[in-house]
Amino acid sequence: MASVVSYGKLRRVDFSLTPCGPRKTVRLGRVSAKAADMFSTRLESIIADRLLHRPHDVETATWLGQLDEKLLGRLRAVGLADGVGLASTTLAAFLERCWATLAVKPATATFYGHTRRNLLDYFGGTRELRSIGAADADAWRAWLTEHERLSPATVARRVIAARTLWRRAIRWQLANANPFAGVRGGTQTNESRKRFVPWADVQRVLDICPDPELRAVILLGRIGGLRIPSEALALRWGDVDFEAGIIRVPCPKLEHVEGCGYRSVPLFPELRTPLLDLFAEAEPGTEHVITRLRGGCQNWRTQFERLIVRAGLKPWPKPFHALRASRETELLRTYDLNTVVKWIGNSPTIAARHYCTSVDLNADFARACGRDVAQAQQQAQQKAQQPAAGSARQDATTQHADCRNPRENKGLDVHGEPVPHAVATAQWAIQDSNL
Repeated sequence: MASVVSYGKLRRVDFSLTPCGPRKTVRLGRVSAKAADMFSTRLESIIADRLLHRPHDVETATWLGQLDEKLLGRLRAVGLADGVGLASTTLAAFLERCWATLAVKPATATFYGHTRRNLLDYFGGTRELRSIGAADADAWRAWLTEHERLSPATVARRVIAARTLWRRAIRWQLANANPFAGVRGGTQTNESRKRFVPWADVQRVLDICPDPELRAVILLGRIGGLRIPSEALALRWGDVDFEAGIIRVPCPKLEHVEGCGYRSVPLFPELRTPLLDLFAEAEPGTEHVITRLRGGCQNWRTQFERLIVRAGLKPWPKPFHALRASRETELLRTYDLNTVVKWIGNSPTIAARHYCTSVDLNADFARACGRDVAQAQQQAQQKAQQPAAGSARQDATTQHADCRNPRENKGLDVHGEPVPHAVATAQWAIQDSNL
């Protein structure tokens, strides 16, 4: 069932788990022929125990326990050493150990916390980590959709997070396979939550906003393209160069990436005057641009959505992200892609997937065809009115034909007397030919 294959000074053992099953390989490297034959004999014993569903004898179990981690990993990869050399731990203990070593930002920790809660709710904390297989992972994904009723984008993020956690379990030798490796994550974008926020709508909100700092936050997101709230809170007055017209924006999200801790953004004209007014009102020695709204109990999103409603508008999904995405969409209509993504602080792939939206698809299509936008809209209105007018004319023509001489179709003359068949036929033939 197992055979030694030599090629040069290297050797491997080929075998199959069933008599007619596919052949698998365990590479031994530079070993003697005697060591390779002994390894082949041990593999045959392990395969026989596997087929008969019996435990290994003491000699075989001792031999497995004495193998080095490299060779033991090769046996795990072909399914002959499942659980050998791996510590037995529960799901709750593993997740607790993960969270003790999780060095991420608070928002990322919250994101992984949702995945942790879903895993514990479905599998239970006492479930052994090695007992969770691929079928369990598929069932967990279906449970997120059917029971938790999460959106496809959220389900995709939870699956990817679980896959990342299990990679750590494999590295810690707590699991021998990743059950989420083959689980379809799906798309992480939700097109229904994308919104382009026109500048006119933002202006209506700014007109009724009584707080100058909140107005600055809205402008930093809509005009400067800053991430709200992280980059707005990290911005200092020393980062704003009014003379050079540059804002040096700190990027807490990407500070762990070399060369991405800061980025330069133009001080756009719409942003210069509000920042100058806010700087004039700031007390001497003030370091940060946003000071009063730095408290942990400040809920910017709630305040912003209340202002949107007071302005007579309907709150849009992801209000602050939509401001930043709308600004990137506007800039891409004027500047090239590489320049804009450097200002906004993302990549072309992320910009196309999560940020860019259509401002006015019909107007852009008409302009691309070389047509005047106003003329195209007028033609569309006329085309929409044509079916109604055509049906009205058809109804009027039909009614006029029926009322013109209602007795012609009944084989009677104008006085109501019967008309001879030949005459009636001739009259009908003339009428049919003239219609």
